[in-house]
Amino acid sequence: MSFYEDRIFPIFMELATKTFRREIADLLGSAEGRVLEIGAGTGANLGFYSAGVSEVVGIEPVAAMLDKAHGVVARAGYDFPITLQVGDARDLPFDDASFDSVVACLVFCTIPQPEKAAAEMHRVLKPGGKVVFYEHVASSRPGVHAWQKRINPLWRKLACGCEITRDTRQLFERAGFSYQQISDFEHPKVPPLMAPIISGIAVK
Repeated sequence: MSFYEDRIFPIFMELATKTFRREIADLLGSAEGRVLEIGAGTGANLGFYSAGVSEVVGIEPVAAMLDKAHGVVARAGYDFPITLQVGDARDLPFDDASFDSVVACLVFCTIPQPEKAAAEMHRVLKPGGKVVFYEHVASSRPGVHAWQKRINPLWRKLACGCEITRDTRQLFERAGFSYQQISDFEHPKVPPLMAPIISGIAVK
């Protein structure tokens, strides 16, 4: 990792995602049982889990972010065990059907080969298990989408691999998930090219 990726960008991401924090908090109340969080980052979501959660396992590719997350865990008292580790969503080191819920919030924009990560989520979920997701995606409006495609190469470099042209809704469907609930909207507090959001629950 470069100094920018390791030290500067995590701070930027933590500030940027505060815009979505309340909505993500409401959504994460639906996670239950043994939970796998993809892209646990600095641990910002850990305080949002409900009493229905028995354990949280978080993976994150950036070790510097996990250092902050470990600090969050050390300072706060949680009613469930938490394990945080460096990991790749495309090759999860967990058994088949070993989680009740998977959480993916603002991560599928960045994962290389996201179809592999979606397939891995499907593999580690128990039958009937759920993915709780909140992701920014490609716009359904042709004019906005055209600008997303123009800006995406520069944005990818500035945002450490983040893509603003991902069709994550279809990605989850191709992985074998069906939607228990889904919202597709443009966030009013985000610039138009990053405003398209999908959120909800997908079921195995």
